[in-house]
Amino acid sequence: MKEYYTLFLLLLFVSFCFSQKVEYPEAKDGYKKVELKLPSKIDNKDFKIEIFLVSNMKLDDCENASLNAKLETKFLVPPARYAYYELSNPNIEIITFKNGNCSNKKIDKKVYNYPKIEEYRSVLPYTFYIPKNMDIEYRIWKVEPKYIEVK
Repeated sequence: MKEYYTLFLLLLFVSFCFSQKVEYPEAKDGYKKVELKLPSKIDNKDFKIEIFLVSNMKLDDCENASLNAKLETKFLVPPARYAYYELSNPNIEIITFKNGNCSNKKIDKKVYNYPKIEEYRSVLPYTFYIPKNMDIEYRIWKVEPKYIEVK
């Protein structure tokens, strides 16, 4: 009887440990929380995800721009469990480049930051804390299974 009781308590403890839902913190003022849930793949290690921070801006038709913003990786349980991504510098620089002939006509353009490349994971969502006027976009890359030798 003592063994059954011990086994019951052990099973109860294990089910309690593995049934807890991860609770990420709430977003700060002026920020929003964005969760990205990826579809399941047969072999996650064959894929990478490229993540961009995006801002919509009115620019001249001949202007190109890029964001000087960095998504910093933080963890709920340090050193490396339950990652989330936060904008490390709220003072974002927007670098613009003009080329050639301008008609000075303003149009809406998407402005991207330098991408963050991460391992593909479909079990837990990617969680981002970004300013309310920005969005997240991503691309999925397939990794080649073999290395190519340079001769």
